[in-house]
Amino acid sequence: MRVGFCVPENDLWKSAADELRTAVGIEVVHGIEECRAQIDTFTVLVANRLEPELFEEARALEALFVPFVGINHLPAELLNQRRVRVFNCHGNAFSVAERALALVLAGFGRIVEYHNDLRAGRWHGFWVGKGKEDFWDSIQGKHCAVLGTGAIGQSLALLLQAFSCPVAGFRRSASTEQLPGFNLVSNNLSQVLHGAEIVFVTLPLTDATKGLIGRHELAACRGAYLVNVGRGEVVDETALYEALQDGTLAGAALDVWYQYPPTGSEYGKPSHLPLDELPNVLLSPHVAGSTHTAARQNILQTAENVKRYLQTGAALHQVDLSSQY
Repeated sequence: MRVGFCVPENDLWKSAADELRTAVGIEVVHGIEECRAQIDTFTVLVANRLEPELFEEARALEALFVPFVGINHLPAELLNQRRVRVFNCHGNAFSVAERALALVLAGFGRIVEYHNDLRAGRWHGFWVGKGKEDFWDSIQGKHCAVLGTGAIGQSLALLLQAFSCPVAGFRRSASTEQLPGFNLVSNNLSQVLHGAEIVFVTLPLTDATKGLIGRHELAACRGAYLVNVGRGEVVDETALYEALQDGTLAGAALDVWYQYPPTGSEYGKPSHLPLDELPNVLLSPHVAGSTHTAARQNILQTAENVKRYLQTGAALHQVDLSSQY
C-alpha cells in the first residue's frame, strides 16, 4: 500500500507524512509534483485540488482525504463508480464561525463606516452633537437563525451564547439530537427563519441547497441582517440584491460570492450584480477559513484521520458523494 501526500511541501505537512511513515510503516510519497507523476500507484491519497483527468489515472485509489470541507471540485461520479471512499475535515470550523461573528459585529457596530469616516476626519457620535440616529447597534439578545448545524454552525451557536442570543438551527434532515448552543433545531426552514433578526448561512453548496434562500425566504425574515460564510449560491443572487436594495433585508455581510477572479489574477467583481456597491453590504473575500490556526488544524486532523484509516480501516468525516456533503 502506498500513500501520497499531494499537498504543499511545508514543514507541517512534511512532519505529518514522516510521522505516518514511522507509525504505520508503509511507503509515503510527499510533494505535489512527485504525487502527480505517480498518481496511478497510490491506494490512499491526500490532495487539495487536482484536475479531474488525474483521477482517471488513479486506478488503485481506495481512499481520498481532502484537507478541507468542500468537495464540489471532485469528479463524484467517477469516484462513486470506483467505490473510492472520500473523507474531508473540519479543522477550520471555529475560524469560520469566528469570522461570521466578526462580520455581524462589524455590520451592527458600523465599524468600517466609522473607521473610514474618521480616517477622513469626519466624526460620529455625541462629541459632535449627534443623537440616536448616529448610534451603532448591539447583537445582545438578537434572535439568530443558523442555517447549517454542522461543525461551523455548532461553533457559531456556542459563540452566540455569550451574547445571550436565542439560536434556532436549520438542518436538512430531521433529528431529535440535542445540539449545544441551540434553543431549537429543525428541518422546517420557515420555522427557523420566523422572527430571526440575524440569519447566518453556513451550508455547503449541493443540489439540495443551491438557491435554497430565495425571495420567499428573504421576505419571511424581513428586517433581518444576513451573514453568508457557507457558499454564495445557497442564496439566490438576484433575490439577495433586490432584498438589500428595497429594504427587505437590513443588510448583509458576505464572505462567499457568485463569481471569482480568473486564475492568476487578484482582480474581479464578486457578483454578476452590483452587490458590492450597495451601502448596506459588508464585503469579505472568501477568507473565513484562512487563518494560521485553521491551516494547522486541517493538517493535523487530516493526518490523524489517515493514520486511523490505515490502522483500523475506518475514519472520521466520510462524505456522501451522492449528496455532495
